[in-house]
Amino acid sequence: MRVYLAGPEVFLADAVAVGAAKKDVCRRHGLEGLYPLDQSMEGVAPDRLTRAIFAANVDAIRRADAVIANLSPFRGIGADAGTVWEVGFAFGLGKPTLCYSNDPRPLFDRTVEGVDDLQTLADGRVFHPDGMSIENFGLADNLMIEEAIADSGSLFLKPEGGEARDLADLALFETCVRALAERREGRPRLASA
Repeated sequence: MRVYLAGPEVFLADAVAVGAAKKDVCRRHGLEGLYPLDQSMEGVAPDRLTRAIFAANVDAIRRADAVIANLSPFRGIGADAGTVWEVGFAFGLGKPTLCYSNDPRPLFDRTVEGVDDLQTLADGRVFHPDGMSIENFGLADNLMIEEAIADSGSLFLKPEGGEARDLADLALFETCVRALAERREGRPRLASA
């Protein structure tokens, strides 16, 4: 079973090493990890680079049997936009998509952290000082992301105990890999951690 390994780790200074570690976890469980940085972009003209990266990642997702995505907050309160796109693309293709966040806090808590002047209406809706309401469903990220994952019968894992983990921590990733390996072996475990 081939698994596309989506996430913002590709932006880390040690991105190649993190990808190798993820692929090793997959290999230990009998899966083949497809990491976005596997494709060489050497020799691609600078004006064609973004197109080449996009095409390579789309091709890898199409070739994959499943996707595991790190949806930890990245450069803000929510998941990496590129990773979210990849999750949506995989959902549209009907591929099992297991996701995790190394930050246990709900999106609402991350949004209001350090913000003064929140306004709460009588109906319970909370508004940011920018005049926009704040989604408050207790989910790790936007409801469209989590509902797509749930609708596909897949997992969305967060750390237990309330402690955030490093972006590149592989504990929840390995749980997702084990769940896919068990599914392949006929022991489905995609409904819960």
